[in-house]
Amino acid sequence: MEAEIRSLEPSDDRDTFDCGIRSLNDWLRKTARQHQEKNLSRTFVAIRPAEPHRIIGYYALAATSVETTGMSSHKLPRNVPAVLLARLAVADDSKGQGLGEYLLMHALDAIVTTAATIGAQCVVVDAVDAAAAGFYEKDGFLPLTTNPLRLFLPLATIRQA
Repeated sequence: MEAEIRSLEPSDDRDTFDCGIRSLNDWLRKTARQHQEKNLSRTFVAIRPAEPHRIIGYYALAATSVETTGMSSHKLPRNVPAVLLARLAVADDSKGQGLGEYLLMHALDAIVTTAATIGAQCVVVDAVDAAAAGFYEKDGFLPLTTNPLRLFLPLATIRQA
C-alpha cells in the first residue's frame, strides 16, 4: 500500500470520499474541517502521492475522559484522561489493501507520542458496529463491560508492543 498520511488540508477533496457508511462520509464532508478549526479534533488523511488531494482514508483524534467503570482498573480515579479515536474510515475502492490497519497504527503511534507530553491512560473508540469492533479487538482493544461497542486500549499495552 503506497499511501502517505498527513493532516487534513483545506484543498483536500472531501466530497468524493465514500467508505460505504453514510455517517463517516458525512462527518468528513461536513464536520472535520470545522472541528479542526475549533480545536475540537484533528483529522489525518491518507492520500496517494499521484493524487495528493484525493482522500483514500482518514482518522480523527480528540481528547476525552473515560469512566473506569467497565474497565479493569487498579487504583485509578473514577475518570481518567484518554484519547478518543473519533473516526477511522477507508474509501471503498481502497479496502482490502491493509490501509485500515496502517491508519490505526499511525494513529496509535501519534497517540503514544502525544501522551508522553500530556498524559493519557488509554485510547477509546466507539465502533460503528460489531464488525468494526472486531477490527479493533484483533489489535488488542477491549470492550467496556457497560457497552460492547465502546472499546479501550491501555497506553501501557501499546508501549509494550
